[in-house]
Amino acid sequence: MKDGLRFVDSDMHIMEPPDLFDRYLDPKFKDRISVPIGADGRPKRGAAGLTIIDGLPTSDMDLQQYRKRVRNSGPQSTQPLSGSRLFDTGRLDFAVARDYDPVAQVMGMEMEGVDIAVNYPTAGLALLGRDNMDPQMSLAISQAYNNWIHEFCSYSPDQLKWVAMLPVHDVHLACRELVRCVRELGAAGSFIRPNLVNGHYWHSNYWDPLYAVHEELDVTWGFHEGVSALYSRMIPLYGENRFYRHVASHWIEMQQALIAMIIGGVFEFHPRLRVGYLEAQNSWVPGLLSRIEWDYPQYR
Repeated sequence: MKDGLRFVDSDMHIMEPPDLFDRYLDPKFKDRISVPIGADGRPKRGAAGLTIIDGLPTSDMDLQQYRKRVRNSGPQSTQPLSGSRLFDTGRLDFAVARDYDPVAQVMGMEMEGVDIAVNYPTAGLALLGRDNMDPQMSLAISQAYNNWIHEFCSYSPDQLKWVAMLPVHDVHLACRELVRCVRELGAAGSFIRPNLVNGHYWHSNYWDPLYAVHEELDVTWGFHEGVSALYSRMIPLYGENRFYRHVASHWIEMQQALIAMIIGGVFEFHPRLRVGYLEAQNSWVPGLLSRIEWDYPQYR
């Protein structure tokens, strides 16, 4: 509570433990995933791109060079981007000291005056971020993450809420996992990236079963973009410059998802469906709705 008001953070992030897969992944899938290893031979934290699934990186975070062009120095002259300065401020020292455990999560909430937080992944945003992933692997990764985050939030379930990672490479597996997470583990909803999955648009009938299950369970579907997915359409537009892509991806991918769901009639076919478009601000929404209204008489 702050200034006499109760606050809910609808998009707080956790930091996944480096040994998450060691502890929670179904053993029959473990030989298909490799993670960064420290000098002590144990898993260590690293950029999402260092996690290899079926021989492929989960994102391009370590393939891109985080570079910017140097003006008046030729078309190929670049220098590194400065990167995030958040760690330099010391504001995260308390969380680093506790290795981002649930105690640190609640400490951070109390520092900000947040009463309830819905927790989303960090590196986990990229784990399923490519097309043509084996659906059973997608399910195993989702179950491992969901079992871990459920345990993490059980430290203070009245304060720490969570949303389920869904194996979107098979809509029926995604439905089953959502039911399990909500009914057995207490998930508050789901999160899915707004990028197309295997070419399925969000107004496609393909997603109808998953929309219907969200309605039946009365939980929210949360779109959450991340800059690093290999199937993001921002990669061919902006290449290696993470600054460009981070600015563009969180707005443009969300806009395309919202356009598809409004014009495609998703909310008419599923009137009890609730969808959140997260970490994208909202100043663009009135303009987008105005454009839809302007075009509607021409195309209805």
